[in-house]
Amino acid sequence: MAAIELFQPNAVADAWHNVIAPGGYEWWYFDAEDREHDRQIVIILLEGFVFHPGYLRKFARYLKTPTKRTPPMPADFPCAYFVVYERGKIAHQFMLQYPPGELSAARDRLSVALGPNQIQAGDDGSIRVTLRGTPWKLTWQGPKRLDGQTLTGDFTFKPKFNHPPMERTFLSRPLSGAAHRWVLANPLCDVEGTFRVFDAQAPGAGLGVRFGGLGYHDHNYGTGPLGPGLKRWIWGRAVFDDAVYTFHYAKPRDASLTDEVHLVKGDAIELREVEIRRVECDWKAISPMLLRYPKALSFNSTMRLKNPRLIDSAPFYMRLIYEAECQGRRGTAFCEVAYPNRLRWPVLGRMIEMSISDG
Repeated sequence: MAAIELFQPNAVADAWHNVIAPGGYEWWYFDAEDREHDRQIVIILLEGFVFHPGYLRKFARYLKTPTKRTPPMPADFPCAYFVVYERGKIAHQFMLQYPPGELSAARDRLSVALGPNQIQAGDDGSIRVTLRGTPWKLTWQGPKRLDGQTLTGDFTFKPKFNHPPMERTFLSRPLSGAAHRWVLANPLCDVEGTFRVFDAQAPGAGLGVRFGGLGYHDHNYGTGPLGPGLKRWIWGRAVFDDAVYTFHYAKPRDASLTDEVHLVKGDAIELREVEIRRVECDWKAISPMLLRYPKALSFNSTMRLKNPRLIDSAPFYMRLIYEAECQGRRGTAFCEVAYPNRLRWPVLGRMIEMSISDG
């Protein structure tokens, strides 16, 4: 008997899929680099924050006694995330959780709203992303919400290619126990916009900072958590004026399973998956949070990454910028390494939840 998927297939791949699986999720992801000023941004709107320790706890309890507990649903954990990096460090960030059912999205186009945070596709194919929230910073006592400050952003992503989105599986059922889909919606964009911080104690200091560069947008959804079958996971992308290379590389916890690797190249002609014959990855570097990450990583001779610069070191993930060489092109690759199993550690999970504010 065929399994019934707990989401709605959609001819508009970048639109909402209405995931109704307990422990499931759907997120819209954007990042961009302003290389001239050494700035990077990451933006994510999520229905079912798959890395929320509270969501994972409730899902684990539900699995133990499913007839006695209400299943936790994606709509119960809508979140908005925005971070700005400057010169290799976090400059500003927020992670906001909104009331259940607060996220609204369209099924016939890219249109997502969560509180004042919105993603809207225009008739010309451009995507406007607007953001607003209270930032936080990490102190020796843990995350501290900066009440009285407001972080805002307004960015336009203009796709450089006219290809239809590519949609594929990115973690198999044997590894993860669920369906996980990856929509490469607009993997290469020109990006312009501004961000600013308003301070109630210094209202005249809220000047906007202009941002311009190249960006990336994809979209993921799935019917269960990412972490149960993962030992560690790295993904990233290198963007150039005329091409983009993006990859996922997952190591399973079950030693009987093979690593899962996907590399996609996009250019003016098409988006296409590159056959992977050889992966070289050393995992010899260690973050301040004692997480391993690659000093160097290569896929065939197509994509080579080296000399990582760590710009974000958290208890279960890190973000890095590598020097990248992709078929003769030289630039940088923006990457993330994650250890989702750490989210199940009780003390660590509570610390992470302290960084999530009410929207």
